[in-house]
Amino acid sequence: MSNTSITTTTTISSDLLRAAIVLPIFDKYMIIIIYTCGCFGSLLNILVFLQKRLRIKSCSVYFLLHSLVDFSFLNSFILMTLISLFNSKLFSSINSTNVWCKVGNYFYFILPCLTSTCLIFASIDRFCASSSSNRLHKINQLKISYLLAFLILLVWTGFALHTVIEYDFRLNSANKIQCTPHIYNEQLFIIIDGYFFASFNGIVTPLFLILFGLLIVRNINQIHRRTHPQSSSAMLSAGNRQSNVRFTQGNQHLIRMLLFQNCLAVFLNIPYVTLYLYGIYNTKPQYWLSLLLYSIFTYIARWFWFMNFSKSFYVNILCSQTFRNVLVRRLLYVLSSRQNRTRIDRSIPRLQVHIPTSYNSDYDLELTRR
Repeated sequence: MSNTSITTTTTISSDLLRAAIVLPIFDKYMIIIIYTCGCFGSLLNILVFLQKRLRIKSCSVYFLLHSLVDFSFLNSFILMTLISLFNSKLFSSINSTNVWCKVGNYFYFILPCLTSTCLIFASIDRFCASSSSNRLHKINQLKISYLLAFLILLVWTGFALHTVIEYDFRLNSANKIQCTPHIYNEQLFIIIDGYFFASFNGIVTPLFLILFGLLIVRNINQIHRRTHPQSSSAMLSAGNRQSNVRFTQGNQHLIRMLLFQNCLAVFLNIPYVTLYLYGIYNTKPQYWLSLLLYSIFTYIARWFWFMNFSKSFYVNILCSQTFRNVLVRRLLYVLSSRQNRTRIDRSIPRLQVHIPTSYNSDYDLELTRR
């Protein structure tokens, strides 16, 4: 019995050691894939949501802002992670500057909070769009969405200014030079940048997304019950007809996109936020087996968190036929316009202008005499 337990322990230990060797190598390629796919998807997301068919929807304002925030996060924090993996000298030179100390912490705080807030407000918007209440439909307007998106940016940019003001290179409690706030504000920053950041992105946001997701599903079921085939059209009240008209195909595909976005956001956020909360007061495990498990979980949690900023386009294109149609039409328009330009350029004859390299000196002398 003891020999079997020893063999099992050694097998598990060898597997964990193998994983500890493979994961740092695999991490480089994983970050490259996430960064490339995320940038490509964010740009196409922005292109699609700027088209007239989608930008007239109030929910598209939040999706557009969400894509812009994802693109900013990819080209700030994830790009710096790539630089640290492939060019450590460049990373250390950038990371040691006072500008990145302030701006990096500012982006690290504000961008995930903006992403979470955009999903929350998009869920509220689709809840109002799927509701049969006329009061809630008054909130579901394009002008209100633009105003709320501006207020979201204004509130978070102002709230995160403490990182720009307080963070600087100074001696920490371990007598090492580090980008930290003032010592007398350390506990306050642990509450704001630690517990508040993790709680908002890992607890408050998932609760709101789950709550409004369930409310949206309830509203959809109510609408389907009103429009059941057994009920005749004459039995439908005027209010039910009005709510059914509002629940158009455009609302359906946006709701489908949003519900899948919310499910993935909850799933991908929780591991990293759990690790983030654990690391505020706890140090890394000292026992080698616990340290290996902690390292493996850290890699997986970081990949999941990075995927949260690169998933949107691929969720949208899988969930929505309208999104796919708008994207294909836009790409075909761009390709056809380029082809037309090349045809026009080829059809215009090139004018060959002959510039003389030498001229008659006697004729010039005659002109000067005159």
